[in-house]
Amino acid sequence: MSTEHPPSSATWVAGKTLCIFSAFTYGLLTALIDVLDPHHLRNPGWPGHARFHLLWLISGGALGALTSMYLFWTATPRSLARIRTGALLGSLHIGGFFLAALFKNAAGAEFDADGRVLFGFLPPAMLHLMISAALLLAGVSLCHKKGAAT
Repeated sequence: MSTEHPPSSATWVAGKTLCIFSAFTYGLLTALIDVLDPHHLRNPGWPGHARFHLLWLISGGALGALTSMYLFWTATPRSLARIRTGALLGSLHIGGFFLAALFKNAAGAEFDADGRVLFGFLPPAMLHLMISAALLLAGVSLCHKKGAAT
């Protein structure tokens, strides 16, 4: 018989909530921004093929985020694998952004069409995805946290 306890109900709910909110921010909010921002999908200066690839990326990210949100929403302490799978999907999407950031100079890419930065050095997209990653990590950590079961 195991002496480990599942996370408390409040901790579990808080963890799931953070995971769901993270998936919304990295997948659905990002998709909305990319569709509405005139420098992205609706940019008339981009070739149609480039817009197709962006639409593909937006769609894949949104579908992955919706899948993660479903997994997070339906997870229970007994089905912790759902949290892990949803977090893996999110990590792949977020990790893809940071990999692109690492190789952006080699590809001649830029973070922002207008050169916008926060605090004098931080591209808004970098802050956005860093926050999404932190929310996901915090949520998963809370779902794994051991405590008194309630």
